[in-house]
Amino acid sequence: MSENTSVRDRKSMRPIDIKDLWRIFLECFWIMAIAAVAVMVVMFIFVKITYKPKYESTASIYILKNESEKALTSSDFSVALNVVDDCTFALKSHAVLDKVIEELTLDTTYKKLQSAISVSNPKGTRYLQVTVTADTPEKAKEIVDSVCENGVERIDAAMGVHQANIFEKGVLNSNPSNKTRLRYYVLAGAAAAILVYAVFLIIFLLDDSIRTEEDIKEILGLTILGDIPNAEEASGEKYKGSKYKKYERSKN
Repeated sequence: MSENTSVRDRKSMRPIDIKDLWRIFLECFWIMAIAAVAVMVVMFIFVKITYKPKYESTASIYILKNESEKALTSSDFSVALNVVDDCTFALKSHAVLDKVIEELTLDTTYKKLQSAISVSNPKGTRYLQVTVTADTPEKAKEIVDSVCENGVERIDAAMGVHQANIFEKGVLNSNPSNKTRLRYYVLAGAAAAILVYAVFLIIFLLDDSIRTEEDIKEILGLTILGDIPNAEEASGEKYKGSKYKKYERSKN
């Protein structure tokens, strides 16, 4: 094994410490800052150009048989919990959504409308929350109300009883649901800064050159006894008139 190879191997085995990490951070701090700002600016411009606001409206359906002539029993509540999944399926079925498209004359397809609707059941309740996403707040409310009305009608027809009731109609929400939050820009900038630091760290780990006194001691096992002045710098202003002037190289 050659001496260069041995030195390289010992260099690669040298553990990196906190001091090394801090030195690398100081060396690339400004590059990290520039990269973070650049990524945030690019992301902001991209979002500004491509952004299309979307709005949500949510309505609620209560799944419980409603028969005024009979008092509710525990079995009614049990049945309501058992049919929650059936009602969820019915609300997003062709029978309901095709009728909504026809009634509102929507310029969309069943698949697109279905993907714009989400139905959730809060744990332990007999409520279904139906949320619709659309290009305008008014359109979102109009669609969710139509889905609930036609859904309740279809569920009752399928079960033969008045099982579902509209508890709350859609809410008109003027705030976009897909607005990009500040934290996303910050996270993107932080990711860029971390990536830059990682690149500098990898370069440091792959660098097998000997640069500092610590490298000489740790890698070569030698002790520094003294420093020899740099003859190249002796011709500069730094050493003019000093005791090191005699080391200056002849210019003749």
